[in-house]
Amino acid sequence: MKAITRIFALAALVAIGVFIITGCSSDDSGKNSSKSESLTDQVIDDFVDNTFASADSESATADLASAEGTDPAAFADNGPQFHDVILKDNTVYAAMDNGVLTYCITDGSSALIPTDDPIWALVDLGDKILAGGEKLYTLEDGVLNGDDYQLNLSGPITVLHPYGMSLLIGTSDGLYISDFDGVRELASGIDVSAITQDAEGVWVGTAGQGLHRWDGDTFRKRYLQRDSTLFDNVLAMHFNHDHLYLGTDKGFFVYDGGSWQPYGLADGLPSEVITAVNASDWVIKIGTTRGPVTFYDGQFKLMPKLDKMVVTEFIKDGSKLLAATSNAGLIMKSGGLVTTLYDGENTPAQIALDEVR
Repeated sequence: MKAITRIFALAALVAIGVFIITGCSSDDSGKNSSKSESLTDQVIDDFVDNTFASADSESATADLASAEGTDPAAFADNGPQFHDVILKDNTVYAAMDNGVLTYCITDGSSALIPTDDPIWALVDLGDKILAGGEKLYTLEDGVLNGDDYQLNLSGPITVLHPYGMSLLIGTSDGLYISDFDGVRELASGIDVSAITQDAEGVWVGTAGQGLHRWDGDTFRKRYLQRDSTLFDNVLAMHFNHDHLYLGTDKGFFVYDGGSWQPYGLADGLPSEVITAVNASDWVIKIGTTRGPVTFYDGQFKLMPKLDKMVVTEFIKDGSKLLAATSNAGLIMKSGGLVTTLYDGENTPAQIALDEVR
């Protein structure tokens, strides 16, 4: 019955017969067109969602109970490794070991802007994109320029996060803020793994030194008294809906401003090692080492079509969901349709790094 439904769905899509293709562009018209989907895109996505979502959700819920017993080899890191991913003007930018990968969603073209050292962090500042590694690069017109900023930082850059008119820079050995007064150190001796902002301050996650909070003046460590080690390794986090959603190697935690609610295997998580958190919608997307799940109203459900993937980054683009994975490449999900955008097999064109050092 499900196969017949899919055949009718595909036939209906063909019957629609209208396709709008917008090329990746750096001009203003490209920027405006990428901010909203065409009516045709919305009709197709809504149709696919309504046709497939119900059956897929039932299958995903049934599979959740057996996810923990899945062969770990199926979740091995055997794909391209994306350290950070952002989306701008229909182009995906991915920080990788050998540079920054660019992928145009509309025409499928890709290119690699190479570097000698890994790129760990990316941030979109509107007029330009910054990339962080051993130094801070400016990415403009397909070129990485490492001469725009001369920063005296300890350790390579691991996280970049805009903070008002300033920029927070996390490294493997400290946290810094760059503003009109220059660059100053906020904390030393911490390996910054994630940063998210609420209305009154900034949450800073680390790899091994716990969870911290900066309110603009004071930098303090936050932990649970019943077990002060639970937040030692923060792997992902996101603040939205007046809640902090925290992913660690010991489970998933939700903070409402007054109390913490922990979630683990007994609550339905397929794994307590959290690899990604995206709270841009009311339905939270969570990556784990045994596949991604959604979280809503205290319930976890496996994500249809993505159940064998280790997602390290989620990006929501209208009705489309982009997922960077460590074992299946760069994925785009729209309704019941899942497309592999880049899996490392097709080598992208090489774009020369700016020779000015």
